[in-house]
Amino acid sequence: MITDLADRDVDAGERIRTAAVLLFARQGYAATSIRDLGKAVNMTNAGIYHHVSSKEALLADLMRVAQRNLIDAVERMLHPHHRPLDRLSLLISSLTAVHALSPMTTRVMDGELRSLTPGSAAHTEIIALRDAYEEHWKRAIADGVAEGTFRVADQKLTRLALMSMCTGTSEWYRPDGDSTLEQVCAEFVTIGLAAVRAPATAGAVARHDPSLLPDFPWEPPDARNDPRPAEARR
Repeated sequence: MITDLADRDVDAGERIRTAAVLLFARQGYAATSIRDLGKAVNMTNAGIYHHVSSKEALLADLMRVAQRNLIDAVERMLHPHHRPLDRLSLLISSLTAVHALSPMTTRVMDGELRSLTPGSAAHTEIIALRDAYEEHWKRAIADGVAEGTFRVADQKLTRLALMSMCTGTSEWYRPDGDSTLEQVCAEFVTIGLAAVRAPATAGAVARHDPSLLPDFPWEPPDARNDPRPAEARR
């Protein structure tokens, strides 16, 4: 049983979502059964189905809410900034921070689209939400190239490389590691601006406001400092 997930004083829907995120991230959606979820939160299969219509619907809901929260957060951050340099810096630092602070949720967001039924309404919706988020990256890079601030040979390849750098923190970042999250974000911004060949004379760049980062209430807090592979944690 996962710590605190059987606490009856905690909302059952939130307990189920926390257990789902933890199990989907650690052992994969396909390898997680409704029975596994029930065991984690001390509920019967019927009890789980009282709160969710199906395992796939649960996954879709988690991904939908998480993607919308991410989009809303980044749009709030970007709103007052117009320079492509600032917008790209905010996108890099915020995506890095989100993945470092919510590693289980973001692993599910990034890795389990394949588990949604192709062609289903949920699959189509999640792809559209992903595209809406990535559009901010596309525009920031394209605008920087158009105004001559960035020099990029392949905008798509550059975008994918930068986003992969940021999302990787869900796999290796630890709050008790050698670098603070602020230091990691700042260094990634430096690396990212170097990748687009931004001028060193451009001046200070915007930094994300931690209070504007998206909130994922189901993120399992006890999972963030456990570096062991999934096999060792079972």
